[in-house]
Amino acid sequence: MLQRSTTPNVVQARVEVDNLRLRNAQWRRLNYCDVADFPIFDLNYLKDLTVGIYQINLASSYIQDKLLRDNDEEFQLDQHFNEPGFLRIRLYSRFRNATRHQIFISYETDNRDDENAAHNPNEPINGYYCTCQSGARTLGTCAHVASVLWYLGFARHQENIKYPDMSLLNTVLDAADREIPHNP
Repeated sequence: MLQRSTTPNVVQARVEVDNLRLRNAQWRRLNYCDVADFPIFDLNYLKDLTVGIYQINLASSYIQDKLLRDNDEEFQLDQHFNEPGFLRIRLYSRFRNATRHQIFISYETDNRDDENAAHNPNEPINGYYCTCQSGARTLGTCAHVASVLWYLGFARHQENIKYPDMSLLNTVLDAADREIPHNP
């Protein structure tokens, strides 16, 4: 953990140097089915990567929110044109309604010819970076990164994944369409 805490975030450096947050022309829109080479891992690997379970417990609600807000049944993401193992995903903030964070993830692929890649089968994720306040870390992850890793590397390969119950939210949304009673 000490070694990892002093390691510089190479994904963050690349995003900032290449200005990848603003350059949309370098990305190709995909859905989750198009990244079949994304590594599959278990919850123990996620717990080690996130250094705990708090972010993993929030993952299902973040993914559910992304699918609802994007009005899509498919999880959409962007892949860098020149690098198959480099993804960009946009997630909304839990705290600011209009804020979207960009998550960048570098992972190992079978056909990757990158001299900077670790090529370690025990570490399928090379690096990650999120534009939120706590997303530039190398020890642990923010909830946004953990959510995307949980979905792409674990949840989409499971048969039964539980998402939060939407009945309370639907009741509140339904109340917005009711007529206001007039007091005589």
